[in-house]
Amino acid sequence: MTVIEIPSYVSDEEMDIEKAVCDGHAEQAIKEENQWSHHYTNTTNEGKKKYFRCNKVKLRGRQCDACIYLLFDSTSNEVVLFRDESNHTHDMIQGKNSRISTEVKQAIQELFELKLKPKAIIEALHERKMEVPNISRLNNFLRSIKSKKFGPTAISLGEIEQWCIQSSRPIPESDDSPFVASYQVIYDDDENDDIDDDDVNENKFRFFITTRRLLRIASSSKKIHADATYKLVWQGFPVLIVGTTDLDRHFHAFGMAVCSNEKKQDFIFIFRALQEGLQKINLKEINPDVLIADGADSIRNAFQDVFGEKPMVMCWAHMRRNVVKKIEAM
Repeated sequence: MTVIEIPSYVSDEEMDIEKAVCDGHAEQAIKEENQWSHHYTNTTNEGKKKYFRCNKVKLRGRQCDACIYLLFDSTSNEVVLFRDESNHTHDMIQGKNSRISTEVKQAIQELFELKLKPKAIIEALHERKMEVPNISRLNNFLRSIKSKKFGPTAISLGEIEQWCIQSSRPIPESDDSPFVASYQVIYDDDENDDIDDDDVNENKFRFFITTRRLLRIASSSKKIHADATYKLVWQGFPVLIVGTTDLDRHFHAFGMAVCSNEKKQDFIFIFRALQEGLQKINLKEINPDVLIADGADSIRNAFQDVFGEKPMVMCWAHMRRNVVKKIEAM
């Protein structure tokens, strides 16, 4: 940052401020300008530097280019005010907040492809020093991305609930007839007591489908695989898979779920739904020794909440394939 000390020729108003600074009333002088807020403080060999940002824009988001700082000289009692040479840009920033810029949209699209959630996308935009849209505008844009990628949804939340009710009872006698072992349908105006559900006040649904045969496989298994796949989607939502592998490394599913998200609460629902399914057909609940997953915090934390502290094995299959592909292309 290029800064300059207060020039020798200043207005009458600035002359008062300069005098106040020299007299040691530094922060009061800043306050009288009525346009600066404390941003952060650094301690250097020269002394403590206290930085102030333009308060015409919000703290979270892109900042105005103009800024100032106070240097509390370490060798004396003198306090010196320095000003950035940049002009104020808060008017332009405020004007852009009404819509998401093309540049930010492209960045959000890239972050969405990396399967980042809205909160993580906001943090990434902050790190890139880009204009950050508010959460509702971001969610609207993410919905439009999903709609373009997966197609528009053609079923209502009420229809999902009715289908889940009909498909959950009675449980079929056939070993291979599917049924809904458990489901949740929550409307945005419903009371939601789950403080860990970080998409509260939004419509959401979760349902888990399985069969008697698949549950019997689950009841005798000691390791669980869990993941989401975008290769198989329903109404634009990825299918979440849970299962196990045998000694020949063949995968055996316990069932599949579709949820309106892929957060910790969604995987907690899946693991609990698996236990509910086992109870409904009078089988012993599963008590796995290990989780095999891709390292996602949402899966690991959900597994620990339901089954307790157990070892986790990282699945490197996707990483290895990409590394091999990259090496072969060199």
